This record gives sequence, C-alpha cells and structure tokens, in this order.
Amino acid sequence: MFYITLRRRVVGAEGRKVALDTHLQWMQQQHHDGTILMSGPSTDRAYGIYLIRADSREEAERIASSDPYTVAGETTFELIEWEVHQVLGIGPFTAAGLRADR
Repeated sequence: MFYITLRRRVVGAEGRKVALDTHLQWMQQQHHDGTILMSGPSTDRAYGIYLIRADSREEAERIASSDPYTVAGETTFELIEWEVHQVLGIGPFTAAGLRADR
C-alpha cells in the first residue's frame, strides 16, 4: 500500500530544535530501506511531502511519526492512503480495466 504523507510545522523558526541535516539523514535511511519512495517539500515550504510504502496504515503511521521533526513535536502529519492505478503511463486506463484490477 502507498501513503502520501503531508508533514506541516507546528512551531516557528524560533522553536526549532532539530537540524535539517538530522531530518535528511533520517530521510536518507528511509529511502535506503525502501519505506519512503519519494520526498521533498512543497515549493512554498509549507509542507514536507513524501510517499511511504507500507503493509498497513499502522506501519505507515509508525514510519511517519519517527521523523525527527515529529518526534521533537515540531511537525504533525496527515496520511492519505493512495490506491495507485497508473505509474508512468502503465496501468488500466478504462473503467473495465480498473474493475478487473481489484
């Protein structure tokens, strides 16, 4: 299963304790482990966005909540379970194909 994670800061710059490099080291490990497939901020930096691959919502929540920013209480996150049908032009592009995919 795939989960889009929207991470948002809940403290201002003056309340930050976790260095960006700490977060990025954690992110690199998640990419290496294959639990996060894509990551990066929104262009306005309002969100950190990443795609988690996990066997369950509980596992995805565990991964997202282990982000050092979240552990420190600097961010919260929203998980959106994503039912992926097409990737890079591959997949069913008809209603019948989508029904057969289930």
